[in-house]
Amino acid sequence: MPNVSLQVEARTASLASNSVQALYEDPFWAARYGIQRARRFGDEDAVFHVRYLVQALDASRPAILEDYARWLRTLLVTRGMCSLHLDQHFEGLARALQAEGFGPDSLPYTYVQAARQALRYKEGPAHDLEEDAAAIISAVVRRLEAPLPPGSRPRLEQEVRLQLSYLSDALALDRADLWDAHVQWYAGFWSQRGLAPLNLLQCLDALKAILGTGPPEARTLLARTPVSWEETHS
Repeated sequence: MPNVSLQVEARTASLASNSVQALYEDPFWAARYGIQRARRFGDEDAVFHVRYLVQALDASRPAILEDYARWLRTLLVTRGMCSLHLDQHFEGLARALQAEGFGPDSLPYTYVQAARQALRYKEGPAHDLEEDAAAIISAVVRRLEAPLPPGSRPRLEQEVRLQLSYLSDALALDRADLWDAHVQWYAGFWSQRGLAPLNLLQCLDALKAILGTGPPEARTLLARTPVSWEETHS
């Protein structure tokens, strides 16, 4: 699709920039990597996303972008991120494409949505968690939301979704150490989420309870979670 690919390529800078600006509003990026480093690598990745989209359009092969998404996910989850973060990058690109006139019926938008779908695990306990994510999130939120101020539900839902993504990635890669490192760092960051009086360990404890009949591998991984905040720093 040379005409479409050329149109997208000509807008690389604006598409890349517009796709990531909203991401930096999340305090996670500044806390985890430092805002300058987060912006530098985030901006570079955004350009690569568009370049791979152009390649896929040139070849009329959405699989090029899908394979890139899966490859990049494997790299990023070893650096403190999770599948949800990458999905948010592609979601931002889809919004940027719409703003440039490439709506849901266009090939560029369709290819990006295919890349997002490619991030879903196809088998194993990670797949099982993703398939049941909506029900799991709803059940965990019902357990936790009572002490929170009105209007907190969307933020709590997103937080549980994020923890599920980290858990799914650790299961898919068979890397319990990634989960351990995530919990240790995130326990100290949690206060910036504005979900007091809840803490991360309460969130994970609720998740553990809801997954009582879920994938045994997930329960085993959650059983590694410290029982106190102090343990995360021991």
